[in-house]
Amino acid sequence: MSSQNPITNCKYNEWLKDCNFNNCKLNRGEYGEFLASYITGEHEGFVLNLNGGWGTGKTQFLRRLYSLLCSKGHPTIYIDAWESDFSEIPLTVVASELINQLSQINEDIGNEFDKAQEYLGKALKGTVIGGAAAITKLLWNEASIGSESAKVFFEKSDQDFLKAVMSEHVDQIQAIKDIRAQLAQLTEVLQSNFSYELPVVVLVDELDRCRPNYAIEMLEVIKHFFNTNNFVFVIATDSEQLQHSIKSIYGSGFDSNVYLKRFFDREASLEKPNIEMYLSMQNLDSQYSSEGLVLYPHVEGHLSSNGLNDYITWISQIYNLSLRDIDQLVSKLKACLRYAVKEFQNNKGKQYINIFTLLLVLVEMDTKQYIFIENDGSYPEIVKLMQAFEVGKVIYPEDVVSKFNLFASLMVHCSKMHKITQNDRPAKRNKTTVVGANDYFRNKTNGKNGIYAVAFTEINRIYKEYFASSVNSPSRFWLWDDYIKVSKLAGKLD
Repeated sequence: MSSQNPITNCKYNEWLKDCNFNNCKLNRGEYGEFLASYITGEHEGFVLNLNGGWGTGKTQFLRRLYSLLCSKGHPTIYIDAWESDFSEIPLTVVASELINQLSQINEDIGNEFDKAQEYLGKALKGTVIGGAAAITKLLWNEASIGSESAKVFFEKSDQDFLKAVMSEHVDQIQAIKDIRAQLAQLTEVLQSNFSYELPVVVLVDELDRCRPNYAIEMLEVIKHFFNTNNFVFVIATDSEQLQHSIKSIYGSGFDSNVYLKRFFDREASLEKPNIEMYLSMQNLDSQYSSEGLVLYPHVEGHLSSNGLNDYITWISQIYNLSLRDIDQLVSKLKACLRYAVKEFQNNKGKQYINIFTLLLVLVEMDTKQYIFIENDGSYPEIVKLMQAFEVGKVIYPEDVVSKFNLFASLMVHCSKMHKITQNDRPAKRNKTTVVGANDYFRNKTNGKNGIYAVAFTEINRIYKEYFASSVNSPSRFWLWDDYIKVSKLAGKLD
């Protein structure tokens, strides 16, 4: 067994420092080590399906796995299938990336590919005649060879054409066997001459974003051409989405689950990330101290000590947001707050913003689940509405739904204008009040020490502060229309 020889001259060497499990925000280092030890123990041709839903961080995980495997001396190839989706020939993509990236790892290894290239050429020749020029350009940097061979091929008579196709088919079958044999020999050279560890690991990303027929052809190519000794493929997919792609080609009654399993030896799951840990790495609580902004309610100790992160986590769980959804939410939130800071800088008036209400409106705009946006804030009706909506397609226990909805309804209620009466007479003038006219909320918060009462008390304090300061300054207490307006502006960001 060769001694471990870390690889640094790889195609994506910047990932070795910037994208590794030491700086993983999702704390997936232990799982990465476990998976690396598992796949590098396979030496007889192995294909692993790394299954994770949209937005679970598959790309970041694969890049960190790439860095880890390179550090352990395993020649590692990374292929972004989505980037090559314009190609009609997955075989050329896998072959060229394999050759180019292994050559980059060690320049002296180039000559070892001569035989492999020859057999790849035979395999490609009968597969795609019209794309022959592109193939030869990719593999041998000579486009004219392919175009001329295609021209000669089509000039044959019908009978000669059939014979040629049959001949090419036989050659292809043999070429597949030869390719596997050559690749197996190549790995022995990598180990004995260059002191690299085996197996070679090929990471294929973004397959579920590709055109359905291209994704299936890519799987076929990997299974038939490259499933050989000392090569391991890790293919990141959203299996559910990939099954839909398969059905779009073969019909809704087709058993896509069974069909998909024939390409993979095993499946590993990438679970939904720990949202709290991910958010804690982004230092979002610093937003509370932004100049000119008064963000409320800040109820530490009733959710946890994370402040703003707690609201994002809570809303994300209820609306079942993916990691990518959360990234977009955070990005839009920052854009809204920058807009508010600019308002302060322009007129020196503090901006009083209910951060929970802003987050809630941003999420409902994004998910198009207008539960609070289209409701007047009456708590009992909202509970029924949210349960009927099945927000995020997750059914929560009634007490969980009730807790969230009571708090959210209170925040919405305290972000709107209300007409109040005093001593059964109309008030001398209409007021913008955050105390509200809804006895349901008043009864829930009075004399209690829960999150609702603490938030309610702080909102009253913040409003009184604003009301006192607004006499001598152009401060602005954001109301419902402000949250809707700025969320619509942020909604144009993607």
